[in-house]
Amino acid sequence: MNIKLLKLLCETPGLPGAEEPVKKIIKKEFGKLTKEVTEDALGNIIAHIPGKGPKLVLDAHTDEVGFMVNHVDKRGFVRVTSLGGMDPRVFYGQRLIIYGKKPLVGMVGAVPPHISKSGNNKEVPEIEDCVVDLGLSADKVHKLVSVGDVVSFYPPFEETEDAIISKAIDDRVGLFVMLEALRKKPKLGCDLYLTATVQEEVGLRGARVIVPVVEPDFVIALEGTVAMDLPGITEYKTLANVEKGPEIRLSDRFLVAHRPFSYFMMDIAKKKKIPYQVTVKKAGSTNATAMQVTGEGSRAGVVSVPTRYLHSPSCLAYKSDIEETIKLIYHIIEGIKDFKI
Repeated sequence: MNIKLLKLLCETPGLPGAEEPVKKIIKKEFGKLTKEVTEDALGNIIAHIPGKGPKLVLDAHTDEVGFMVNHVDKRGFVRVTSLGGMDPRVFYGQRLIIYGKKPLVGMVGAVPPHISKSGNNKEVPEIEDCVVDLGLSADKVHKLVSVGDVVSFYPPFEETEDAIISKAIDDRVGLFVMLEALRKKPKLGCDLYLTATVQEEVGLRGARVIVPVVEPDFVIALEGTVAMDLPGITEYKTLANVEKGPEIRLSDRFLVAHRPFSYFMMDIAKKKKIPYQVTVKKAGSTNATAMQVTGEGSRAGVVSVPTRYLHSPSCLAYKSDIEETIKLIYHIIEGIKDFKI
């Protein structure tokens, strides 16, 4: 795998409505695959790789969870509001980057345990009640930071022998899987569209306009999914598990996936001896939800890489799961011609 590309994707900022840095990378990578690369009014990047067979959309979103500046006080302390689902417990005391007139590293102010009142140190303040300290004078902060500037977690990407640890694995890993599967040059069994969509984390916004334009027969949302295989978690609540291959999702909070298509993907995995796992849950959502029911609708499924600590500064995914997901998508691209509509 091209881990350098995955590192670049994860470390590059791409907040909802401000996805341009990531989109720049995707445009370049899509341009290596086809001359038909366009951008729509919302900012979605759409690549068309012509082929014979059913029309398939592979989708991954370009945005990550993060924050936006909503106030700068007289002393230079910055307050932010969240963009996407965020637990205050993974925000308090973290380092952030504010993308003002230049990138600025700061940290979320935390009360030292030496002076916190007994009984109160177990309570985590809401994100809007915290302050970001940039370690700069108030004058410098006011010159460099404005209301509306986007903010991400501090980005360093780490690689262990077996896994990667980074912010934004949701959903840079989906983009990476898409690109790596195509880099292996599968023999197309479909008329293929690649969509790098915007503003998924704030309401699946970009995905809503894809199906009315493309009118696909099939859609696969490529994602990083919640893996809760952790000490203290009851087995039936772990959802996806790491090191067991890609997740094929049958349901989530808003989606009931197209069953024949989902089982077709499972059959391909079995034939190609690709480990996979099936999840049924009432939590989370993906662009498949929007693409399934917009326009004239589509046969929608979800294939995801199990990821621990989703929507945090340090998500963790195993390289073996990423590799197996790439293999599955490669074989789906080749084999979807055999699905009987």
